[in-house]
Amino acid sequence: MALPGRFCSSTRCWTGGGESISAIGSSSTKRQTGSTATGEGEIPEGVVERIPLLLVGRKERAVTPADVTVVVPTLDEREGIGKVLDDLKQEGFDNILVIDGYSRDGTVDIAKSKGALVLQQQGTGKAGALATALAEVQTPYLLVMDGDGTYRAADAHRLLAHAIDHDLVIGGRTNGTENIPFVNRIGNWLISKAFKLLFGTAITDVLSGMYLLRTQKIREVQLTSTSFDVEVEIACAMAANGEITQVPISYQKRLGKQKLRTRDGTRILSTLFWMANYFNPVLLYGVITSLAAIPAAGILLWVLYQRFVVGVWHSGYALFGVMLFLLASQAAAVSLVSLLIKR
Repeated sequence: MALPGRFCSSTRCWTGGGESISAIGSSSTKRQTGSTATGEGEIPEGVVERIPLLLVGRKERAVTPADVTVVVPTLDEREGIGKVLDDLKQEGFDNILVIDGYSRDGTVDIAKSKGALVLQQQGTGKAGALATALAEVQTPYLLVMDGDGTYRAADAHRLLAHAIDHDLVIGGRTNGTENIPFVNRIGNWLISKAFKLLFGTAITDVLSGMYLLRTQKIREVQLTSTSFDVEVEIACAMAANGEITQVPISYQKRLGKQKLRTRDGTRILSTLFWMANYFNPVLLYGVITSLAAIPAAGILLWVLYQRFVVGVWHSGYALFGVMLFLLASQAAAVSLVSLLIKR
């Protein structure tokens, strides 16, 4: 006879009145002992043993703020650094490392007053700040976050939720894009499209200043960037040799002066070209070669015009145009195959 109710010993719990129990992350087995005793170590007749959740749960625990060092690169961020550090503390992030690029506006004093560890960076630009941080970080993950108040500390938990299965989690700025300068928005869109084409990865915000990295994995990357193009280099390296994903986050109005300049867009594009040449040269040069279709189309249209309007047949130009078109077609086919293999 099935026994109603729930029975517990010091190590197990059972529920009577059914053949099975539905529970997330647990398995159930029915044991018949032939006895109605409920003593320690014995299972009452007609009940189903419920194995504790902790015994059969996920092998790897979730990533918590204690597993993360928040790296905040700064350069004259007096207006925003205090709020950024306060918000991080409120969200449970106590391991905060401010890497300062020799600010002259009191940024360092504000950061120290908030209890953050402050280091003067080696090298130049954001890439130098990241390299300096990597020499100090002791946690299995690091979260890079700008110190200008544009990113919400609360959104960091979204990145942590995907940390176990990925080496790089990018915070994609989907809410508040109007706070991104128009020129930067266009540049980010072009670079992200090129990144998707070259690496077959659906990342829409390669240049986001908020991203989570697996410490051991990023230490395997030889960073060569010297400025804001470090985000492109990291994304390229992880897309080629690791697991990468993106989660939606918000982007707020900047506190302080804009640091990204127009010439940084040119630097980022050149870095993307170099990384594509290193990680996926077949696709890169296939795409470049396929551009031969443009002059081929022009030559063939001119030949057709000469033949049917002027009445002159240019066989040499026609042959040259056809050869260029065939070359472009073959290059496009090779690029497509390379892209499919990469994906």
